[in-house]
Amino acid sequence: MFKLTNKKVLFVALIIALAASFWVYQLVSTSAVASSAETVHVLVAAIEVPANTVLTKEMLAVQDIPENFAHPKALQSKDDAVGKASKVQLLKGEQVLTSKVASKGEPGNRFAYHIPNNQRAITLPVTEVTGVAGLPTVGDRVDVLLTVESSENSTDAFKTSTILQNKEILATGGVISPQEDGTQRVVPTVTLSVTPDEAQNLTNAESAGSVRLTLRPPVDKETVSLQPLSRANN
Repeated sequence: MFKLTNKKVLFVALIIALAASFWVYQLVSTSAVASSAETVHVLVAAIEVPANTVLTKEMLAVQDIPENFAHPKALQSKDDAVGKASKVQLLKGEQVLTSKVASKGEPGNRFAYHIPNNQRAITLPVTEVTGVAGLPTVGDRVDVLLTVESSENSTDAFKTSTILQNKEILATGGVISPQEDGTQRVVPTVTLSVTPDEAQNLTNAESAGSVRLTLRPPVDKETVSLQPLSRANN
């Protein structure tokens, strides 16, 4: 039977103690390195957010995480995302990336993201005359005038009213219109930002008479009270 002498017992105990000390040292060193790693602020979803949802502060949270875990496209503050819309579903705790949110006016986004809240986009066909010679561009503001033919019993031949004022242009373009001779013509269009009620009124106005746009200066956003103007029969 192998017997341990006191010296051997002491030697084994010393080896065990050294091994334990080395393990503790390694553990402490690893913890120290981890605690000293640089952290950064990243924006995450505080709750699950469905796609096409306007983000609010309550939906978001800022977390400190190790820098090597932060996505390069992650937003860093709530102000970077509040008021924007989620392009896709955001899971709780997920980092909010620039590619997953959209704001009004950003190139490449779906057109619907360019429409302000509580507004509607409505498109009008225009001509070189009614569309201010094609000069208005996206972001410009216009007034909308309606001219209607008066009834037979009226002494006036035509009446013109300003039905909308200070409306933002969301887009300009054109649609292909087939002609009677079999050819096709591109009809210029202007898309305006209006309220739901204004969209109804404008649609009704198109059926009632001739609609024309007037272009506003960039600094003039004031609405004025105007009386309809009539032209008498000759």
